[in-house]
Amino acid sequence: MTEGNGAVQFSAVRLDAAGPSHPLSHLLPALPALIPVLVLLLGLDVFCLVSLVRARSVRNAPKLAWAIVILFVSAPLGAILYLFFGMDRSGGETQARPPRPAPSPTPIDPVRRVARPIGAAPPAVTTTGLTRDYGGTGLFDVDLAVPRGSIYGLVGPNGAGKTTLLSIIAGTRHADRGSVSLAVDRRRVAVCPDVPEFDGWLTAAEVVDLAGSLVAPAGHGPAEVAAALRTVGLADAASRRVSGLSRGMLQRLGLACALVGDPQLLILDEPTSALDPAGRADMLGLVAAMRGTRTVIFSSHILADVQRVADQVGILRDGRLLYEGGTRELMDTYLTPSWLVRVADGLDAVAAALAGQPWVTTVEPAEPDELKVAATSIAAGERGIPAVIAGCGARQVSCEPAAADLESAFLALTGAGEPAGLTEGARP
Repeated sequence: MTEGNGAVQFSAVRLDAAGPSHPLSHLLPALPALIPVLVLLLGLDVFCLVSLVRARSVRNAPKLAWAIVILFVSAPLGAILYLFFGMDRSGGETQARPPRPAPSPTPIDPVRRVARPIGAAPPAVTTTGLTRDYGGTGLFDVDLAVPRGSIYGLVGPNGAGKTTLLSIIAGTRHADRGSVSLAVDRRRVAVCPDVPEFDGWLTAAEVVDLAGSLVAPAGHGPAEVAAALRTVGLADAASRRVSGLSRGMLQRLGLACALVGDPQLLILDEPTSALDPAGRADMLGLVAAMRGTRTVIFSSHILADVQRVADQVGILRDGRLLYEGGTRELMDTYLTPSWLVRVADGLDAVAAALAGQPWVTTVEPAEPDELKVAATSIAAGERGIPAVIAGCGARQVSCEPAAADLESAFLALTGAGEPAGLTEGARP
């Protein structure tokens, strides 16, 4: 018994010699599962500290006090307190450095606008000080006013900010600061992106029906779907699957999806970019037919398209609105008046005499018997050209104004030599 007792006692002594287990030893098996949580808490603290350093201002306490709260109050309570009570959530306040001003292409007058008659309907879309800064690019203080029922063409080089502006108006992107005011029901706003994408296994009719169920669940049916497809020229492709449609047909299908809800405001981003010349003509005719019944804003880098259908135009460059107003007013204001002069004989003498006049800016040969004459004003040209021709004893055949185009007005407005990313029409 003694040995047994001693054995028992020895065994007990060995157990005591091992000592009690560490208080955290039971947590060791769970440590791998705790690592993501610890990383998340650490990341939250780091995010708050970076935000605190970058912020121009904070709320309810000085920056130093919030740094102490984030670092020394037990995680994640300190970070949460800063997020809810310290972070300044006013748009455009947190950034590492002041935004670099977008380069101005050339000194110009303030944005020109057509005065709205007293009592006229308010604009369908108004933006005030709209800014979205991507570090020197984006939009900067854009004040836009789109008349109700107008076809508004938004033009500018690639990267001018057209898509950003349309996305903010549509509500799919937020501005750093500024505001957007819509005088139409937000539920009656439709958007067609420049590259519409749909599930390839759906038919064209199913795509439009799905769009209608999302925007007008109680106001659409087979008749509305068929009408939308017929409007965009896809009636014969209603049963074709999206995967078998061409790029141009997808563009039309995107427009059909936008039209099925009968929108009051239609926003089109590059609606003719994927269409051939015939398709472009059809699309522009469709857009022009909406004048007075819907407000349409469409962007394009094809100036001839804008000139063809838009009654109002906004010109963006480097994120800034350079001009807003009527298309005709733009050309009348920023184009130098010029005439094509044709005489039966003595062309060289007439050219030399015109070049010596103080009101003539340029004299260039246009055809073998024709001159292009630019003057400082319309009145000076209309009075002076016939007088110079008569003074030379030449016989005038014709004298007519040279055709003005939006591209020339754009170049004159921006002071650019070649509008990068802009074309007169579709080019192969």
